[in-house]
Formats: sequence, structure tokens, C-alpha cells
Amino acid sequence: MDEKLPLKAGIYFFGMAINCCGTAIFTLNGLGSDAMNTLFTAIAAKLDILPGNVYTVFNATMLLVGFLFARRYMGVGSFLMILVQGVFIDGWMRLFMQVPWLFEEWGWKIVMAAMGYLCRSFGGALSNAMCLGIAGFEACLFTLADRIRIEYKYLKMFSEIFYFVAALFLNGVYGVMTIVEVLFYGHGISFFMVRMNRTVLKKWGLDDERNNLARNRRTKAAKP
Repeated sequence: MDEKLPLKAGIYFFGMAINCCGTAIFTLNGLGSDAMNTLFTAIAAKLDILPGNVYTVFNATMLLVGFLFARRYMGVGSFLMILVQGVFIDGWMRLFMQVPWLFEEWGWKIVMAAMGYLCRSFGGALSNAMCLGIAGFEACLFTLADRIRIEYKYLKMFSEIFYFVAALFLNGVYGVMTIVEVLFYGHGISFFMVRMNRTVLKKWGLDDERNNLARNRRTKAAKP
């Protein structure tokens, strides 16, 4: 058994909590959510169902695809992410609803938008860097980055563009932060993952060669 597993698990959940904080901020700020959430909300509106049902179907489908084609990046975290993300997001939503003024004045809305982007990028990078398993779709992107000469951050951007365009055709409601997420979310995750892997994670003995695929050095990572 990995003696550092408790530390990895703690950091994994901490990163997930930070990431969900960013999602809650985007939801309340009114400046646009991420492209995937925009698309799923539009699909739910068309089908007259709750957005959570769309997330459930997508996550379950990609979980299966991930274990079939991207097992290298799948693990227990791939299941935990589906189970607890909603709990974290709901918790942050309730907390932020106690301070509504953060989302009313334009000055604060801009500050919170920047904070939301940083939370999603840093939190997502921190969870992913623990290599306990990531969402099925992300695992497929990492596997693709491992095999072709296109960096992960660009693959992520292309996928976000696809979600965005699909949401437009379904009359999805988007805003300026949707555009920011489409263009820069993958870059943010890549930026933090590579640098953490070389500094604090290396110091703690938690660095993993697979994390360098956030940048993709044009070579395959060594097998763990």
C-alpha cells in the first residue's frame, strides 16, 4: 500500500473543493459559466429535465469510455469525483449566498470572476496532479496528449470550443467568462500542474511524470 495515499487523498479532495468553489462563483456571478455547464443546461432545457440528469448520463458514459480506452489515468478518484462534486458545489453556493453583495456590484463581480477562474484552474490541477484518477473525459484527453503531437492544453481548448458551439446551436446562455474558460481553462490547469510537479510536489515526494503531460513534452511519460 502506498504510504503517502492518505496525504494524496487529502490533497485530492482539497483541490476538488477549490475547483468547486470556482464553479459556484461562476454560477452565481452572472458573467457566464464554463462551456460544458452551458451546454448541459441548454440540453436540459430542451429536454425539460434537470441539468443534473444530463451530467449523470455524460459522466457515467465517459467513466465507461475512460476505463476502456484511458485506464492509465483512471482510478478511485474517477468515481469519487462524480459522487462528491455536487456536495462541494452546493456547500459553496450556500456559503456565497450569505454574502450576495459579492455578486451585485461590478467591481466585486470582476474580482469574483478572476477568483473563480483561478480556483477552477488551480483546484483542478491540484486534484489531477495526485494521479488518483480523473474524470473519464479528461482521462481520454490526457491519453490522446500522450499519443499525438498536440499539447493537452490545446486539446482541452478544442473540446471547450466544441461544447461552446454546440451550446450556441441549442440557444445556451453564456457570458464573458464562458469565453475565458473556453480559451484559457486548459492553459491554467497546464500551468499549475507542471509547476507544482517540479516544486512543492517534488519536495513532498508526490511528483509524478504523468503530470508533465499537462504540457506534453512530445514524449510519452514513463510508466509508473
